[in-house]
Amino acid sequence: MRKIRKPKPKPQIEVVKEEPIFSLSNFKNYPRIIGMFMLLLFIPPLGWLFAYKYSPYDKKTTLTMSVLCTAFFVYAVIISPEHSFIDVGKLKREDFAARYNEQADKLAPNLNIKIDENKLVVGRVDFIYSVTDTINLRGKIDDDTLFVKEVSIVADPKNTDESFQMLNACGLVVAVLNPELNQEKRGDVFRELEMLEKAADEDLNTSAVRGKVTYTLRKNDGELFFNARINDDF
Repeated sequence: MRKIRKPKPKPQIEVVKEEPIFSLSNFKNYPRIIGMFMLLLFIPPLGWLFAYKYSPYDKKTTLTMSVLCTAFFVYAVIISPEHSFIDVGKLKREDFAARYNEQADKLAPNLNIKIDENKLVVGRVDFIYSVTDTINLRGKIDDDTLFVKEVSIVADPKNTDESFQMLNACGLVVAVLNPELNQEKRGDVFRELEMLEKAADEDLNTSAVRGKVTYTLRKNDGELFFNARINDDF
């Protein structure tokens, strides 16, 4: 007897109804995503815990986002100096001295070139301080706003140690007035001023501009004059 083969059932094609891209159901995770990002950016420890428990993404994506957000937090809060957000054109004498000493503690802690407020000579439109016996600092103050408009260092170094102190005192002024510059870029200011190459030249007269500040260096009667002036056109 001939066997009758049953026809194989045709595969059923399942019709999937596509959900519109902008369906309201796509927004159900948005509050969770926004909350996760806010915590990761501003409170990383809580952000990591929240992302671990409630992230709508896969583990790899969640980990990548968490690392990037934490890196941003570390840079913005810890690495990036808060002075970068201060208008250096609006520093009063007390602010300048405090920031100068802060930089001295950080960059030149053993050179004894900090400003002692008790020995600061304050006038109506200026302030003067003897950093050492051969280094003098003078600041000019705007009579109306009381903001520091200009800072000068006059030095007559007698030996290598005093020259090193003078160079660092000038570097602290640059660090205060241009906090966005790192150590290498502050060195570029001195290279542009030819401070090391032409320090012995009597006709020394150089300048450099960084941001709001114009730096000049000149020599007169054996004394070096370093000046930092905040430009009025900013």
